[in-house]
Amino acid sequence: MYEMGEIFLRLGLISSLFGAIFSFINLRLAKASLIVVILSVFLSNFILLYALLSSDFSILYVINYTSRDLPLFYKFTAWWGGQAGSLMFWLFVLSVYTIFAFKLLGRFSLFFILQTFLFFLILATYPANPFERLPISAPDGRGLNPLLQNIWMAIHPPLLYLGYIGTTFPIAFLLDSKDTNTVRFWTVIAWAFLTLGILLGGRWAYLELGWGGYWAWDPVENASFFPWITLNSAIHTFYLYRMGSHRIWLFNLISLSFILSIVGTFITRSGIVESVHAFAFSDIGHYFIFYISILLLLWVLANLYLFRSRQRRDYQPFTRGFYLAISNYVWILILLIVLLGTFYPVITEVFIGVQLSLDKDFYTYATSPFFALVLILSLLSLEAKWDKPKILPNFKILILSLLLSLPSILAKNPFLFLGLFVSLYYLFGLIPLIKERGWTPPNLGHFGLALTALGIVLSWNLGKKYEIPFKFMETKRFFIFDLQHLGWQEYKGKNYEGVYAVLNVKAFGFELGDIRAERRKYFPSEEVTSEAGILPLPPLGDLYAVIQGAEDDGTFYYELYFNPGIQLVWIGPIIIALGGLLGVFRLYNSKYGGK
Repeated sequence: MYEMGEIFLRLGLISSLFGAIFSFINLRLAKASLIVVILSVFLSNFILLYALLSSDFSILYVINYTSRDLPLFYKFTAWWGGQAGSLMFWLFVLSVYTIFAFKLLGRFSLFFILQTFLFFLILATYPANPFERLPISAPDGRGLNPLLQNIWMAIHPPLLYLGYIGTTFPIAFLLDSKDTNTVRFWTVIAWAFLTLGILLGGRWAYLELGWGGYWAWDPVENASFFPWITLNSAIHTFYLYRMGSHRIWLFNLISLSFILSIVGTFITRSGIVESVHAFAFSDIGHYFIFYISILLLLWVLANLYLFRSRQRRDYQPFTRGFYLAISNYVWILILLIVLLGTFYPVITEVFIGVQLSLDKDFYTYATSPFFALVLILSLLSLEAKWDKPKILPNFKILILSLLLSLPSILAKNPFLFLGLFVSLYYLFGLIPLIKERGWTPPNLGHFGLALTALGIVLSWNLGKKYEIPFKFMETKRFFIFDLQHLGWQEYKGKNYEGVYAVLNVKAFGFELGDIRAERRKYFPSEEVTSEAGILPLPPLGDLYAVIQGAEDDGTFYYELYFNPGIQLVWIGPIIIALGGLLGVFRLYNSKYGGK
């Protein structure tokens, strides 16, 4: 059966190669080849899933990412838990997307999708073959990485892949010169899924990594942010395109979204930079470098061709088109800063032979002014008209935002004051627009962005952290909270043994609830993880506790965090993505994207 899995991979590879050639010769044969590719991908993935769920330890991938006592649900999520399986899952998602887009495919879009299949089938067939076997079956496997045994990690990668892989279709349809509403339809889908994928990745980091945060400017986190920036800019550039300008901008933003998705996949899988999220170092990176080089070369050539037929239109200063155009430059500056920081270790290794990394403060201080500028430009573009300048702010909203931000000066943190002021001004400025125009998809998305910005400013600047030891039934003060250590209990899970400890929380004499934090030791890897205990206190934030260690006398050491405004960080992106998906449904219902 596993030989059949390899045969299906090779069949898909050959069919994608011939299909790409046929796309310029015979469209019907190219589509027939694409059907064979999709069937081959489905069948090979079905065989891999069977091996994972049946715990067939003659397959090396099954040995490396499952074990006999691993819960069935996590045997399923092991599908994308390792290098080879994640590439198979990538091909599966690409196939599902292609089925929905099949009737829309023309000559160039067929070629583009088939060449994408070809590249990933080469990876899955040769350097990362999931059907590599041992001569005899092993008694057990190593088990799935304990950090991946989390419900959010089960949902986060599929959504992220839907975003990454979704970038294939806007550029494919743009090459076919399809109706721009079709291109926009697929662009918004990729952007919405990527938004949700990034959100759930942050939620996983918050729950599982035990450092009290959700975004550390880690290289793999940054990799998912690259195409999000260009997709986000492309969505707003469609408005300029419809006004007869920014044709080259639109092409570049959409094509770069696909290229940056491949770059992000390369960072995750090559081990070129260290990351808690990345797979182990492998030779697969050489394949990605070759493929990315070809894509960049074609992108440069396409720009040289388009530059000859460029259209230039200057918008009157301080009109909607002016603000949208300036926003594109700001987003590109943010992208360049994040790219520089992410690849800084590679740059230093080339020039001085040692990988040096930039910490998260570099990204925070370098990008914060530009993020603030994006919010201001965004609000101005919504308020302005295409033919009527908008310069003066709403002074009532300006003064209200300033007054509400002034108390933050006591914290002696200029980033807190400026962040609060800009976020509140943006949020309050949206309210009259929503009253006037209703909850349109753009207004909904911008409202979600305002909440997200406010949540980030509060949690990033006002968070409290302290390590406190507790003896049994001892009570201690943390910030405004009185915490009492109620004790601990050992227990056994299906594939781990753990201990949980409970802290009772009071504030100003009122009981708020309990926090249950855990430490687990997983089998057979014997890795130890900390499961954060979280007490949500909306709208104030979260009280967050992590067990750092314990002594024989029953003393437990906790790392305690208070994260104000954190609920906004989770709610905001959901509203942003919801705005995007509602826009997709509107396009579909008006038969723009669905025909």
